[in-house]
Amino acid sequence: MGNYITMDIGGTFIKYGLMNKEFCEESSLVLPTEKNPERFLQQLLQIIYENKAGAEGVAISMGGFINPVTGQNSDYSVGDNFKAYNLKEELMRQTELPVAIENDSNCAALAELKFGAGKACSDFCMVTLGTGIGGAIIHNRKLLRGRNFKAGEFGFTIIGREGDNGGYTYKAASATAVLAGRVSEKLGQSVDGNYVFDHLEDRRVREIYEEWLDDLAIVIGNTAVSFDPEKVIIGGGISARENFIMDLESRVYHIFKHLKDYVTIEACKLGNDAGKIGALINFIEQYGKERCSK
Repeated sequence: MGNYITMDIGGTFIKYGLMNKEFCEESSLVLPTEKNPERFLQQLLQIIYENKAGAEGVAISMGGFINPVTGQNSDYSVGDNFKAYNLKEELMRQTELPVAIENDSNCAALAELKFGAGKACSDFCMVTLGTGIGGAIIHNRKLLRGRNFKAGEFGFTIIGREGDNGGYTYKAASATAVLAGRVSEKLGQSVDGNYVFDHLEDRRVREIYEEWLDDLAIVIGNTAVSFDPEKVIIGGGISARENFIMDLESRVYHIFKHLKDYVTIEACKLGNDAGKIGALINFIEQYGKERCSK
């Protein structure tokens, strides 16, 4: 007893396993994420049924604007598989286990608050870079969700406009998928983010990277100015690249010179484990530490 089924559900893969109340993972597996809503629901149920023996609950991290009490996901930008069903209600009804679901960036921030880069902080912002840009806000060591559960969605920040008198569009920063796409178009070949960071000596790649970095630095700086945190923590696979964190830090402090005196920019510490750890932290907070300590 004392194990919890934890899932970190992304648009491409589901990372799942069993974790005990000390946050030690006893197993860890990965599956491709089903895109069809009905098959996706059945996929989650199958994971739970296969691990249900001795499990005391299900803790889920996933994308969306999620009401953690009702389970409603109101995010128009995620796939239909994430929101066609109220997953919390369906999983609880069919498995008879308690279920907690929270936004993936919020879960990552909760994990970093307890065990990672935010452990000694009262206030920090987390910006996650993946297919898109997400984020979370910790204030007074509590998660700030917002009235509509959309707080910390830094990817929606508008940083300017592009075009001329003939027409223009508003510009937002982009994550690594767009960076890789721009480089692919420039080089005439398909490349991923790893290729970009391994070929920054190529002038064509470097020019695109520098423009992309400027946009991201403006988002990071505006976030720091708006919330006055102790740290801005960068999450996502790209955060493991020390050269990127150094470049980003340098660019933010170049644009927002005063921030260097009071805001630290650093990578998350928990990496791919943050989502599942944070999901369990949220489960414990939702259902009560007493119940989860038995």
